[in-house]
Amino acid sequence: MARILKHEIPAASEFTLPLYEGSKLLKLDVVNEKAYIWALEDESKPKRGVKFRMVMTGEELNLDPFMVYIGTFILFNGSFVGHLFMDTSVPVAMSIGL
Repeated sequence: MARILKHEIPAASEFTLPLYEGSKLLKLDVVNEKAYIWALEDESKPKRGVKFRMVMTGEELNLDPFMVYIGTFILFNGSFVGHLFMDTSVPVAMSIGL
């Protein structure tokens, strides 16, 4: 059975979130000064650690070609702007519907 689940984005430049295989990312947004992603997930599937990378505006970066842009979020009245990328080098049949 599929459900829409919410995952908090930690304050880290690189992190892994446990998502169910085949999940579809639906939205990236901010609630009460915390960033989250919402995903349509089938809880009957196995969980996989999906790697993400977050960079700030103006930060120098060298992204591998398998890093896919997810979205941008703004915190603290614009004093922090983060750009989220997902690692697709290990295929887990994820999709992005943002």
